[in-house]
Amino acid sequence: MSNSVRFLTSVCIVLALAAPVGAQSLARASISVNGSYQTSTTEFDDGFTFTRDQEGGRTDSTYPIEAGFAFDVGGGVRLWGRLGAGVAVTRFVRDGIAQTTSSIPHPLYFAQNRTVEGDSPDIRREETGIHIQAQFQLPRIGPLDVTVMAGPSILNVTQALVTDVNYTEEYPYDTATFVGVDSRRVKGSATGFNVGADVRWMFSRHIGVGGVVRYTGATVDLDPIDNRTVSVDAGGTQVGVGVRLAF
Repeated sequence: MSNSVRFLTSVCIVLALAAPVGAQSLARASISVNGSYQTSTTEFDDGFTFTRDQEGGRTDSTYPIEAGFAFDVGGGVRLWGRLGAGVAVTRFVRDGIAQTTSSIPHPLYFAQNRTVEGDSPDIRREETGIHIQAQFQLPRIGPLDVTVMAGPSILNVTQALVTDVNYTEEYPYDTATFVGVDSRRVKGSATGFNVGADVRWMFSRHIGVGGVVRYTGATVDLDPIDNRTVSVDAGGTQVGVGVRLAF
């Protein structure tokens, strides 16, 4: 997280120092629509205990969240001089896996739990971010308009979590074979922050193309499931390109 913030800050400083000073007409309002790629990867762990055949067992799961495509739409208005305010909404959906390791009690003997391991696909992660931004438009760099922005973010997460492991076993029950898992979708939200930069190249007064780099971060506590609460990291670095409209 700190590396991303330092990188974005360095880019903004370099652009500000390199920008020529000169008068230019500034758009009163702008809209951006981007296809983005969330470059960050993360993972989190979860575990729960259960009773089976009058003996205790346990399942531990690891959830890797890989990089993937996202959608980004935003807008801003100029308030005074080069200062403005804006809001952006991002959407990230990724189907991942749950890597599970379970200790399953033996149906005939105490203290002889079997180990069952397996990966379950189609464990979906959904993130929706609402980003409030203070914006500052730098002096034009040739044909490019550069806006730096930062502010608070609200990140909403929906995550599928493993609630049970399915397996098969045959007499004498010394081993068990992983079949799959039961899962449940849980939700949570948290307030974090965002920092980024938007670069646009206008073909005409009202339309152009551009790119955006934004970092967002928050830790989200998902709603309790079976009397346990799971915390996950949300957000990350997103890089996008798309259409720019100015008014």
